[in-house]
Amino acid sequence: MSFREKILWTTLIPGAALYLWYFGSAGLALATGNGDTSLSIAGLVNALIVGMIVMIVAVVVVAVANRGRGSMIPDEREHRIESRGISISYHMLCTGVILTIGAAWMGWSIVIIVHMITFTFILAELTRLVVEIYGLRRGY
Repeated sequence: MSFREKILWTTLIPGAALYLWYFGSAGLALATGNGDTSLSIAGLVNALIVGMIVMIVAVVVVAVANRGRGSMIPDEREHRIESRGISISYHMLCTGVILTIGAAWMGWSIVIIVHMITFTFILAELTRLVVEIYGLRRGY
């Protein structure tokens, strides 16, 4: 496994686990009907900060464990894989923004709209990571 792929995995796994847990509980709160009162921006900010800290620590551990073994200088193949990931991620982000604008137009609460736009950004980033890992594993 290349150093770049290890970094992608260490960003994907903790991020996906934490945000799946947070947005899953937020979705359940909305489904039960008490979402407007139980969702808060402070909870979202806490989840984002914890997620960033966990990812930074994981990447530092991988970087220290692989010191001198890997290079972060991408070759042409990695540029293509990264471009493919960014392209697919961009389309997901645009779709999420359009849906969020529709939710705002329909009069949804600002807390739900903030959660929607944050979910869109996180989903786009996780999609980019998955596409890049797939491309590196596939070898094209």
